[in-house]
Amino acid sequence: MRTIILGIMLAVSIQVQAQQLSFVGLTKEEVKEELHKNYKSFSPDNSVVKQEFNYLKYVNGSQTITWIIYFSDKDICTSSKKVCDYTEYDFVLDDLNKNCKKVDDGVWEYRVDDRHFTLTLAELDWYFTIREVETKNKK
Repeated sequence: MRTIILGIMLAVSIQVQAQQLSFVGLTKEEVKEELHKNYKSFSPDNSVVKQEFNYLKYVNGSQTITWIIYFSDKDICTSSKKVCDYTEYDFVLDDLNKNCKKVDDGVWEYRVDDRHFTLTLAELDWYFTIREVETKNKK
């Protein structure tokens, strides 16, 4: 019985880590592969291309979430932002509360190994955003 419980706990922790995969630090090609493999509901959106930024833009099937992944000049991911319709608000908030630690009003954190990430929710008139950045390790 103990082995079964440990197996279930391990599977749940692996699933949570997979859901919290951060693209920060990955190359542009690695991000494309991860999106294709693990986020099948999102597809590339090339409708607006701003040459002054190095980014990839993806949109979900219902076009209620746009995911923008930003890269350095060397094509390494530095941060990401989701722009969401308010129809997604409860789902996104529930996901943040389940998978991250709330540290302030509109701010969540999570860890992957020894790396720390901050997610910040901003509520605007017609949409809300979730920005993800890697933060310095806390002592």
